[in-house]
Amino acid sequence: MSLKKLSDKLILLVGAVLTLFQIYTAATMPFPGMQQRSIHLGLGLALVFLVKSKAKKPEYQNLVLLLGIILAVVSLAVCFNVTWQWLDMAEPMRLTFPETEDFVFGTTLILLVLFGTRKVTGVAMPLIAIFFLAYAYFGKYVPIAMFRHPGVRFSQLISMGYMGTEGIFSSILGVSTNQVFIFLLFGQLLDSLGGGAFFLDLANSGFGRVRGGPAKVSIFGSALFGSISGSAVANVVATGTITIPLMQEVGYTPVFAGAVSAVASTGGLIMPPVMGAAAFIMADILGIPYWDVCKAAAIPAILYYLALYLCVDFRAASLNMHGLPENEIPKFKDVIKKSGFIYITPLVLLVYVLGVLQYPADKACFYCCCLLIVLSLTKKELRKVLAEDWLTILVKTARSSMTVIMACSCAGLILLALQTSGLILKLANILVALAGGRLWLLLILVMLCSIIMGMGLPASACYIILAILGAPAIVSLGVPPVAAHLFVLFFGSMSAITPPVAMAAFAAAPIARASSARIGYAAWWMGLPAFLIAFCMVFQPALVMIGSLWEIGLAVFFCVAGVFCMTVGLQGYFLSRVSVLRRVIWIVAGAMLIAPETISSVIGLVIGVFLYFVEKTLSKKAVAA
Repeated sequence: MSLKKLSDKLILLVGAVLTLFQIYTAATMPFPGMQQRSIHLGLGLALVFLVKSKAKKPEYQNLVLLLGIILAVVSLAVCFNVTWQWLDMAEPMRLTFPETEDFVFGTTLILLVLFGTRKVTGVAMPLIAIFFLAYAYFGKYVPIAMFRHPGVRFSQLISMGYMGTEGIFSSILGVSTNQVFIFLLFGQLLDSLGGGAFFLDLANSGFGRVRGGPAKVSIFGSALFGSISGSAVANVVATGTITIPLMQEVGYTPVFAGAVSAVASTGGLIMPPVMGAAAFIMADILGIPYWDVCKAAAIPAILYYLALYLCVDFRAASLNMHGLPENEIPKFKDVIKKSGFIYITPLVLLVYVLGVLQYPADKACFYCCCLLIVLSLTKKELRKVLAEDWLTILVKTARSSMTVIMACSCAGLILLALQTSGLILKLANILVALAGGRLWLLLILVMLCSIIMGMGLPASACYIILAILGAPAIVSLGVPPVAAHLFVLFFGSMSAITPPVAMAAFAAAPIARASSARIGYAAWWMGLPAFLIAFCMVFQPALVMIGSLWEIGLAVFFCVAGVFCMTVGLQGYFLSRVSVLRRVIWIVAGAMLIAPETISSVIGLVIGVFLYFVEKTLSKKAVAA
């Protein structure tokens, strides 16, 4: 047997075992946390080294495959050592004075985690981890007094990083083990059984016939599908291949079509009920149920998609567009009748079990997976998919989890270094001092950090780092923790559409056959209202469901009006073309409406109403002429 065939068979074996193990633990929870996390990481690391063993030159391929297999075996051995000895490792004497084998295994696992993280997330996150680990160890040599500390012994880094739950096997990896993986399985099941196509048909039946229909189908299809996939790039690839050509067909430019797909796909990371992996990590860090994160994100997510909807609607009106031909639009009743109960019922159950029954997220999702499988058995073609593709579904789920597993384990090393060195306690004060105690300036600093880190990291990895480094500083100035963490999550996600490295735009470019740079800048321009909404969450906690119904309702009203005004200004069209001066005034009115002060919002509303009648009058004159 060739090394390539052996590697492929091992990928199938390890991927299937990892997913089956996660299904078993979701159903029964038979393992203590340390054991479960070590098995989860061991299988995840092995899968990373097997999947990512690709040589740049063909003549080195066999050598790289062999190295990948060796690293996979070593990963399993090192992690399963923890599974076997975790009780002995928890002994205080052994934690204080690690044995020789602990040094060897611990150092090996740290190196494997750093190397594996580089393979799936790029070089940025492991470099950050190495920097902070070096800082923890060489702390007494740091030249700047405020950052200097006595230094952490190597034995302490090993004992806490490898043998305890403060490092690699921290609660952050526990989130990947207990919650994120089962949601990835749900998403993969839904997609493999036709859920993605169903949601696109559902969006098409509702919005295909209105002006600019394909763009609106892209928005709602991406919102629904992105809430399943949890990845902006995966969302673009899955929905954009259908919606981008349709948008171009009705008259949108390739750049605009690609930008709409990129922005819509990115919003899926913040759209409840199934948000990206970062939302589960946020719930763990804040110590609140996942459902509370969903509730807090609901209004900002709706405002995000409202801004995008208005954007494509105004552009369609300016180009005098129409919807798709009637014969290309499926009937809503037919879409629901055909398979709606199979795909919608599990999502309804998920919302009910999470929101009403208050079940843990992993249990709720496990029941939804079971329901989806049972309902799928009622249709012959879906029974065939389950019978023929069950192994593919298991392996695809495992492969989709690699980024989250590695990001969470590497984040544990960063958290370990920050805690043992005491830097985590200093950083909040340092950031607040840099901002001079001014919240708006601190938010800008954290925003810039989020966007910069997001250029080289997945959204979940970016959120984890900023949740550790930046969010505590925002909270220290009196901001509700959930608002501070959502702010970080928003900008970590928005990095997917922020030039120069806009990954969602890169994914859309080959489909739209347009420049990725131009798509990136167009997407950033469309997403500007979302940037302001993120700031507004901090200054108006009512937007994250903190406050009375009156306060929440008033904040939503002003923000909806503000998003409308800003979109008119950014797009330059409302009933008719808007002059440059009026566009500026529209944008100012929108910013004032979104601003937290009631007086400012009222003034912005007055300006917006005045501009509305001005535009209406000018439009009538243009028609009469």
